[in-house]
Amino acid sequence: MHLNRIVLVLLPVLIAMSFSVSAEEDLRTLIKAMSARMTELGDQVKQSNQRIAELEAKLAQIQQEKNSVAAAAASSQPPPPISAATGTATTPTAEGQTKDAQPVVVGDTKGTFKIPGTDTSLGFGGYVKLDANYSNVSMGRDKLGDQHLLVAQIPVGDERLGLHSKTTFHAKESRFWLKSFTPSSWGDINTLLEVDFLNAPETFNYTPRLRHAYGSIGNFLAGQTWTTFLNVAAIADTQDAAGPVGALVYQRQPQLRWTQPFNLAGTPMEFQTALESPRSRLWVDPALAETADGYGFNYPNGERYPDLIARLNYNPDWGSLSLAAMARQIRYTKPASTQEAGDWGGAVSLAGKINTLGMDNLRFMLNYGNALGRYASINLFEDAALDADGRLQLVKAYGGTLAYQHWWNNSWRSTLAYGIARADQPAFVFGARTTRQAQSVHANLLWSPTLQTTFGLEYIYAERERVDELSGDLHRLQFSTRFNF
Repeated sequence: MHLNRIVLVLLPVLIAMSFSVSAEEDLRTLIKAMSARMTELGDQVKQSNQRIAELEAKLAQIQQEKNSVAAAAASSQPPPPISAATGTATTPTAEGQTKDAQPVVVGDTKGTFKIPGTDTSLGFGGYVKLDANYSNVSMGRDKLGDQHLLVAQIPVGDERLGLHSKTTFHAKESRFWLKSFTPSSWGDINTLLEVDFLNAPETFNYTPRLRHAYGSIGNFLAGQTWTTFLNVAAIADTQDAAGPVGALVYQRQPQLRWTQPFNLAGTPMEFQTALESPRSRLWVDPALAETADGYGFNYPNGERYPDLIARLNYNPDWGSLSLAAMARQIRYTKPASTQEAGDWGGAVSLAGKINTLGMDNLRFMLNYGNALGRYASINLFEDAALDADGRLQLVKAYGGTLAYQHWWNNSWRSTLAYGIARADQPAFVFGARTTRQAQSVHANLLWSPTLQTTFGLEYIYAERERVDELSGDLHRLQFSTRFNF
């Protein structure tokens, strides 16, 4: 019995000692594992520090190569050779060998890429467009009016004799552009070069036409682009390249322009002023033995001052509004004589785009002035008229457009546009080519299944009235395909 009591007393002690020994062994095992893990982590830290040092050295080498390329460019040295193995630009090393330069990367502006070794972002693109037109009356042989709307070419009266309905296919509106963006301490340096083929009147002649060619640095722009008198945001979304009657000509001309942005009550605004290329367009009495072009206009070589244009842009959240004013000298000089005449005139334009429901919007232009002339619809009115005695009279012209764009969904949209233009022609102006009033209607349905493609069907009605009150009209159905790249 004493032995049993001793066993009962010693048994818990032995069990506790057993657990203590086991816990100690587990603790020793855990400490060994943690020590091994710490050693492993130390090795990884050493490897990471070594990799960081290698990357820093490589970055310093790339920067040194960029500086070498920039120095070579500044000293008019030839560009680095191209590696035959990789097709990338290479830079000579101290041993006379070559090393790959920085690879091409995405540019600062969407759709561009960086030119290796520079801060310049370069982009290119454009689209291929086919227009298929069916007109109830032809404009005549080899006329641009069969390819896009030129109201001044609509035949009137006896001019319609022998002219029947006509189908015209062409891809002349296809275009290509190249642009660049470069940051500098003076502001961003941007350039744009763009061409299309809407030049020669023959449908088979695809003579390139310069659309844009300009550069800008900061707020200053120089080159050929949209006239400052035109608010591009107010252009109606039509398949026809010329747009509705009454809109300002989608005119691009050489100019010097300054744009000054500012804010008014928290709303962004801009003030633009420009000196633009002058060109006087006149109706001249045949008694002066002048030779007119196909629209009845003369272009005397008498420009003395540039066209002066200023525009105020207001850009609230709900759209865009602009008010533009222009002053220009209309001048006439007759070759091989001392005869000359001239006068200053002006014009104003109120235009804008107003967002309505969803993605829908309303676009408009209202234009008026006695120097509107060639800035009005394409080849429709003269700037001034010269009577038989050589006296110059400026021609008042006015017009406007109203266009509503409706989005049926994200892929389908339609635009309905109306435009009208009229000129107060002097009493002594006559001739079958002289227009007094014109108007047009555009209605279309456009489908863009992807961002790169658009298919469209558009109906166009236009009417032209001459100074002798005879008129002619045009009905046209246009189908277009456009593929962007």
